Amino acid sequence: MPVHPQFDRHVRYLESQVLPFSTAWVDAMVEAMRDPGQAGVVGLERRHCAGLLAVVEPLRMHVGECLSGHLMHGIQGAEARALGRGSAASALSGFDIDELTLVDEAQAEKDVEISRIVQLADVRLEWELRELQGLAMAMLPELPWGEDPTACGAPVFARAVSRTVYEQTLQSEQQALWMRLAAPTLVRQLGPLLTTVADRLKAAGLQAPRYRAILAPNTATDAGTDTTTGAVATIPTEHLQALMQGLPLLRRALAGMSTRAVAPGQPPAPGEQALERQPVHQPATADLGHVLLGRLFERLLADPQLAPTLRGSIARLEAPVRELARHDDAVLNSEQHPAWALINRIVGHAGSLPAQDAERGAAFQRFVEPLVTRLTEGRPAQPGVYAEALQQVQTFIDEERQQQVESTLSVLDALGQREAERRLLPLMRDQVEAQLAKAQEVSPLVQTFLRGPWIEVLAKVMATEGAESPEAQALVGTVDELLASLQRPATAAERADLRRRLPKLIGRVQQGMALIDLPQQHRTRLLAELMQSHRRHLAETNETPPPVPEPPAPAPAPEPVDAEPVARPAWQGHDTHVGALPTVAMALEDDAGRDPLDDWIDALRPGLRCKLNLQGVWATAQLAWASDNGAFFMFTSNLAGGMHSMTRRGLRRLRREGLATELTEPSPVQRALGGLLQELGAGA
Repeated sequence: MPVHPQFDRHVRYLESQVLPFSTAWVDAMVEAMRDPGQAGVVGLERRHCAGLLAVVEPLRMHVGECLSGHLMHGIQGAEARALGRGSAASALSGFDIDELTLVDEAQAEKDVEISRIVQLADVRLEWELRELQGLAMAMLPELPWGEDPTACGAPVFARAVSRTVYEQTLQSEQQALWMRLAAPTLVRQLGPLLTTVADRLKAAGLQAPRYRAILAPNTATDAGTDTTTGAVATIPTEHLQALMQGLPLLRRALAGMSTRAVAPGQPPAPGEQALERQPVHQPATADLGHVLLGRLFERLLADPQLAPTLRGSIARLEAPVRELARHDDAVLNSEQHPAWALINRIVGHAGSLPAQDAERGAAFQRFVEPLVTRLTEGRPAQPGVYAEALQQVQTFIDEERQQQVESTLSVLDALGQREAERRLLPLMRDQVEAQLAKAQEVSPLVQTFLRGPWIEVLAKVMATEGAESPEAQALVGTVDELLASLQRPATAAERADLRRRLPKLIGRVQQGMALIDLPQQHRTRLLAELMQSHRRHLAETNETPPPVPEPPAPAPAPEPVDAEPVARPAWQGHDTHVGALPTVAMALEDDAGRDPLDDWIDALRPGLRCKLNLQGVWATAQLAWASDNGAFFMFTSNLAGGMHSMTRRGLRRLRREGLATELTEPSPVQRALGGLLQELGAGA
């Protein structure tokens, strides 16, 4: 797609506003933590916000830089998608593929929080967003279906805030509290920015479409009409099925419009042509059927959800379907006819493929082309040929789905490991809290690290290697060793012993941080804090602190327990009973009683389509696979990543918040029919 000069200037202006916006948001967040009531958040205790403020305020500059980087990344990704660069890596930058691929309960919670921010923005900034979208559409008339032309929609900001919050070394409760405060604060900051951006576009000569509010629609058709496409978008499926069953009525309506006679001697009304009177008892059914089918195919080909690469194939099906309708009245009587089912299946599957996965789209097109050619050349007059073609399409889709599942088995293994880690986190947290309770003079930064990232390290190692492994024992013992190293040794011999052990201790800390891929800035801050503390405690009285050896580079694997028979000093004797900790082999479901949401989840079957909200974006997804024990699910969609593995808990969390629901959107043929009903005036 050619880049509109004004759109390029629009995106560059957004990039220039990223840093000041981020700085202003951080300042507003700090004020909200001081007084949550003034920020519009009720029900929060000030003491909780004060604890969060004590951790966040020293990080103001760092948090602003994090948010600025994520916003820049999101805007550039939104720009690439709006320009149709789906195959480029930058087109995915609005999403984190790993997060979208592995959806456990923690990721589902993030998606819920992002969705809340987006919904709040949609409610409070409805007209600002609508005006800006209208102006942006004037710059990108060939915008890909479903993409945001503004490059600065609410999901971009919500995802950036979420990533910023969860990058900080905070406890999970503090992160949840921060996200709750973030929603109203972000929306309040976003309003003026959207207004300024819209004013700049209008000053450049762009005009937004005019909107009007419809307070009381007269008919169900009016209520369910998408005013941008003319197609029915929200009419219940059963209603559309009934309309399709009434296609003979459509033919009569079309016949009435086509054969309306003008009385002899009476001039036609302005704008009308005089039509030849046609006897009512001779409605020229075959011709009307051809006209009706032509109008339906016009609507089908104009559907913005139809993949451009398949428009030619669908257009070529018009001739054989018309020929079939001459001998088979069912073509004009039911959407269940194999010809319509074939079209729905082809269009629906193409629309569900990830936009950036050009190879899968090309492979499906290569399959469809010869199939359509066979239907076109033979001009078959039997519905069985279409039923056979439909079965071939379904077989192709099933085989492709199986290949995708097999190619992501490693993802499923990773999801299972993360589920095991999640179950171990409370046990590790209790253990670390007990160890911290016995320690003295531990800085807030070290406490936050041990309560947050380090328990993730412990859970990960135990889920991967087992509780009895040397790696797990070494890392669990590291907590006691680290806390003891932060206490001043009483004698010169103890100081010398601590100095000798510090390199291995710091090495294990580094290995743990690398194991969970802790951001480098957090590693640097913690290691600098530890180095200062160790320098201070190792110094002799009235002496200059001796140099502390620089921490060694992390080894490929955690250091096992020392094999040498060296007597442990008193501070190494800790109360962590590693052998008593539970192993990873635990039940996958431990909820007491049965959650009513389980009935919906248990009814899911491979091939079923539904709607999922991931990272603030609604996607049409299809269940590709479910584990035998019902603990893991694999969905396909057209979002980044294409395949989404979910735990049962994660799916239940999305369902509880209304972010996982049944698919109610009409099929392509239903959308075409709905638009035709409006056009003919037969839907009222």
